[in-house]
Amino acid sequence: MTLLIVDDEPYMVDYIAGLLDWQQIGFDKVLTAGGGSLALDLIKQHSPELLITDIKMPRISGLDLAEYIDENKLNTKVVILTGYSDFEYAQKSVHLGVTDYLVKPILKDDFQETINRIMEKYFSKECKTGENSGVLKDKKDVVSFVQKYVIDNCEEELSLEMLSGIVHLHPAYLSKIFKEVSGVGLLSYITDAKMQRAAKLLEETDMKVADIVTRLGYHKYQYFSKLFRDKYGISPKVYRLEKRFVLEK
Repeated sequence: MTLLIVDDEPYMVDYIAGLLDWQQIGFDKVLTAGGGSLALDLIKQHSPELLITDIKMPRISGLDLAEYIDENKLNTKVVILTGYSDFEYAQKSVHLGVTDYLVKPILKDDFQETINRIMEKYFSKECKTGENSGVLKDKKDVVSFVQKYVIDNCEEELSLEMLSGIVHLHPAYLSKIFKEVSGVGLLSYITDAKMQRAAKLLEETDMKVADIVTRLGYHKYQYFSKLFRDKYGISPKVYRLEKRFVLEK
């Protein structure tokens, strides 16, 4: 998904862009614009799923952007950032289909709550695993299913998009509920499962490290080695040597 952040104050653009982990929420592309003219071009080119924009900007305002989205029937949700003096003016634009408003200064907790509400309301779908597997009853069922799938298939190339397709949920919503229920991000969970499998293969087989890297779906040894070090504190080769030394003793 694509997010577009627009404000004529550069510090505000940077602040919003860094306020949340947008990739974890489900936005793989975050675009920014310092004014309405550039923002309009980006909307035409990318049709972002979510637009967060200041209300007052030179030439083309946030409401002008909302009006363009409404008139062209784009599937873009709009969050307006406004000052106290602009709030009544902003409320009058409800007919433009603006999704929500936030009054400056933007506090992280309020912002997080607003984004979570939008993601759950507009980007979640009825949760099913497929025709033959029935309906997953609640969030815990979804997360348990995904966790088991990751463990059972950790030697495959796994991604948020692929897993969300399996459970028929929007990637942003799956990412949100996975962290909410399990306490860890889905991508971190996938990486951890792969590193555990790598450790098992290093201990129990004579496979070359390069072959293990490929088997687990990684394309660069250096990246795999970094992930392995992050979890176990040593390189894959040293890990194998240490485990075998312990066994020989």
